[in-house]
Amino acid sequence: MRHLLCALFTLCALWPALTAGAQRPVALSWASKDVHYPADRQPALRAKADTLVTAWRGERLGIEAVVYAQTAQADSLRVRLSAAGKGSEGPAAWGTARWMGYVLTDNFQSCGRHPDGLTPYEVADVIELDQAVSLTAGQTRPVWCTVEVPRDARPGTYAAALELINARTGKVIGKLPLSLRVADRTLPAPHDQKFYVDFWQQPYAVSGHDKLPRWSDAHFKALKPYLELLARSGQRTVSAILFYEPWGDQSHDKFDAMIRTTRRADGTWAYDYTIFDRWVELCASVGMDGQINCYSMVPWDMSFRYFDEATGKDVDLKLTTSSTEYRVFWFNFLRSFAVHLRQKGWYERTAIAMDERGLPNMLDAYNVAQEAVPGIKMALAGSYHKELVDKLSDYCISYWERFTPEELAARRAKGWTSTTYVCCSTTAPNIFSNSLPVEATWLPLNCHANDFDGFLHWSWMNWGNDPLRDTRFRLFSPGDTYMIYPGPRSSVRYERFIEGIALVEKVRALRAEAEARGDKAAVERLDALMKPFAPVEAPAATAMSAAVDALTEAVNR
Repeated sequence: MRHLLCALFTLCALWPALTAGAQRPVALSWASKDVHYPADRQPALRAKADTLVTAWRGERLGIEAVVYAQTAQADSLRVRLSAAGKGSEGPAAWGTARWMGYVLTDNFQSCGRHPDGLTPYEVADVIELDQAVSLTAGQTRPVWCTVEVPRDARPGTYAAALELINARTGKVIGKLPLSLRVADRTLPAPHDQKFYVDFWQQPYAVSGHDKLPRWSDAHFKALKPYLELLARSGQRTVSAILFYEPWGDQSHDKFDAMIRTTRRADGTWAYDYTIFDRWVELCASVGMDGQINCYSMVPWDMSFRYFDEATGKDVDLKLTTSSTEYRVFWFNFLRSFAVHLRQKGWYERTAIAMDERGLPNMLDAYNVAQEAVPGIKMALAGSYHKELVDKLSDYCISYWERFTPEELAARRAKGWTSTTYVCCSTTAPNIFSNSLPVEATWLPLNCHANDFDGFLHWSWMNWGNDPLRDTRFRLFSPGDTYMIYPGPRSSVRYERFIEGIALVEKVRALRAEAEARGDKAAVERLDALMKPFAPVEAPAATAMSAAVDALTEAVNR
């Protein structure tokens, strides 16, 4: 009899989910964050309606659900997180539920011009703003729940629900129970985390998309929410542009100089730092008050634009790094720049940065800069060169390369930053729109497993013509040029990347505690959990997901 009652109780509990097709026009289920759910295919629905997730205080948690329209009447639907009790605390107060939007991608995963003839398909990557959607029969639409657990949240389990609502009537037509266990542990605030994040900003994409005059008050106002979203990852590094377009043709919106360089009629030089100062101050206002990486002494086309007072026109000066003209040009600029930086109190924060430049050019630039302003910091994201390891305070090498343990130790002893990056040449893991969602979580863990300080990516919001519909671009893999969307709208790729950083910070904290109390067994367990993330070659999707799940479960106990 007892077994029969248990069976009846279980059937009653699961009955709403099992009979959703007979009762409602839509089916609603919690879902895996590791799956791209096609819009035109019925997803696998979980029989168990509720889910339990665990988070530390201060953690940004992502939870995915999926909605499947079983009839043609699924129109004007909204989603929300609701409280399950009378208390004001919990996921409903701390989080949001948003529909996920589909964008076009294809299977291109390489560098160079995007080939014609590839079949496009859709992936749900955009985390939309609060809005209603309509679904046709047979259509699937995922939902993303973001929960920001307060740093002063009481440890314990909180009950909530994801609700599906008819926007016209206000009636709840579907509900999924959610339990959130808040552990008695606290993550560092994003500004204080040790994992180093460096996504290069593209402020001109915002002015272009919103049709705002560059560097107008409206442009600065529009930029702030994007920078706030970026700062949530722990980003503190600022990308500043010294001269027009350091990267040639790889952007839809061209990069303008943030410092206006003028050659006066008498042949002397003048520099206007107004925009540069406002940009750095705007970034600092949202917590991005770390290194200021200034691009570039070695741009891709070796052209430096200035305004010629005598002719009243802009001039593109072509130089080589080995020429006397290059040395004179940069002596004038760097010495003025250093004086300005010291006046602002920013000199120690600033580095002259380059991107994927060869060793001869880097050595030329380094020698000129050090002669002009001895001790000025320099940075590079590019190939590993032994000759640069003891020269660059910020050195980011490609995903396929490694510093030696001795080099990392020596650089760390100086307080220097050593990171890695992926770009179009890294098929997987990566953060393309056609990458597996788990790859974004994998990347910070791979960095930590290989003793890098953090991760760099060349583009965070470098949009194309139609970024909310099509992630493809004339160059590179789809989605390689941006990770978040206009709005600002976050993405699954960005949220999964933040998840990876949180796991790194948890491992770091638990390991430090274990070492402090001399618990070698605990240290060894953490090392064993991190070992799968060390290889350069990305494992199969199932292995990546299993490693992330195992680590997540272990650090949340």
